[in-house]
Amino acid sequence: MAVPVEEAIAALSTFSLEDEQPEVQGPGVWVSTERGATESPIEYSDVSAYRLSLSEDTKALNQLNALTQEGKEMASVLYTYRSCVKALPQLPDSMKQSQADLYLETYQVLDLEMSRLREIQRWQASASSKLAADMQRFSRPERRINGPTISHLWSMLKLLDVLVQLDHLKNAKASIPNDFSWYKRTFTQVSGQWQDTDSMREELDDLQIFLSTRWAILLNLHVEMFRVNNVEDILQVLIVFVVESLELDFALLFPERHVLLRVLPVLVVLVTSSEKDSESLYKRVKINRLINIFKNEAVIPAFPDLHLSPAAIVKELSTYFPKFSSQTRLLTLPAPHELPPREAQEYQRHYLIINHIGAIRAEHDDFVIRFASAMNQLLLLKSTDGSDVEWSKEVKGNMYDMIVEGFQLLSRWTARIWEQCAWKFSRPCKDASPSFSDYEKVQNQAGCKGISSAVGF
Repeated sequence: MAVPVEEAIAALSTFSLEDEQPEVQGPGVWVSTERGATESPIEYSDVSAYRLSLSEDTKALNQLNALTQEGKEMASVLYTYRSCVKALPQLPDSMKQSQADLYLETYQVLDLEMSRLREIQRWQASASSKLAADMQRFSRPERRINGPTISHLWSMLKLLDVLVQLDHLKNAKASIPNDFSWYKRTFTQVSGQWQDTDSMREELDDLQIFLSTRWAILLNLHVEMFRVNNVEDILQVLIVFVVESLELDFALLFPERHVLLRVLPVLVVLVTSSEKDSESLYKRVKINRLINIFKNEAVIPAFPDLHLSPAAIVKELSTYFPKFSSQTRLLTLPAPHELPPREAQEYQRHYLIINHIGAIRAEHDDFVIRFASAMNQLLLLKSTDGSDVEWSKEVKGNMYDMIVEGFQLLSRWTARIWEQCAWKFSRPCKDASPSFSDYEKVQNQAGCKGISSAVGF
């Protein structure tokens, strides 16, 4: 019996459909799930009942995961930030007597926008302090025996990645300094009629330093890390884990791989800048392995129209850490815009999907044929009564392997799209070279305008 439409709608209205998706790209669960081994519906609230020595670790894991989720929401706020100064009204000469009222109204509008940036400033300070404290726990002699678990390493790396992306977004948004300049100017005009503005001025100065200092978040994290105990050991553990994971690569989906690529240059600079002998790192991880990774991954996607470059990160951070200046082999790696023409052509052949479309189609066709065959075997198994146990296990295991392979193919193809976009935005076509098609020229011009609108407005 069919259910009346009215009853169906009424039933649907009782469902709770919460959308707490902080990622700019929207949900992508079918390819990149955010569920990890450290997450559970009860979030380890029952761990104390088992009387195991896991309480400290599980509490730290929950805290790091919660901070990562909050950080993604902060990144969405910062990514979607747009300048509001140009939308503010300007008084004609005939209404100059109302200038004071206009300043007050302008200040109130801009204060709402600046409050979001102040919230990000406070959050990053708290997150950096908690991440540094978690790392320092493993600098204690009794914690060095086993070290952090794989899940714990991933939680640290994901939170560090969020901090790196926030810093990158803050640096890229040219509209933020412009809005802040107007905000400070209007504050000067309206604060004269207020009392006790010293604390407000101090907060304003702190925000100005935060916004005007490139990589301010990572610099603050460095201070927090080395405030009490040195954390070189855990930083080296993280670097070894990242390098080995990237070199193996077989178990990484593209979001995880990009997380590792974004944090690796930051970790290398942080550990090299410590007071201890940084050469111990290069005894565990040969510098050639790092150079190969940075060379092979010239650009790393961060957001749809923003990218990071390991070579550029290393060079920019080296200005704040003089000890790193001795790492000439890392500092001489060219950023995407510094590549000589021949190397740029090689990277272009690597990044542009059109150069790999034949191989991708062959992979797709081969997988579809084998997947259809596995499906036929599964249907045959269902239709056979009293089938052999070993054959049943083989058919089901083969189908499981096919599904995993399908996800890996989707992840690899999706990564190619992201990385092609990052490459194009890092080197937009500026001339009418005959080597570029008309479509490519238009696409790159649109990309340049997209960067201008995203960063400037």
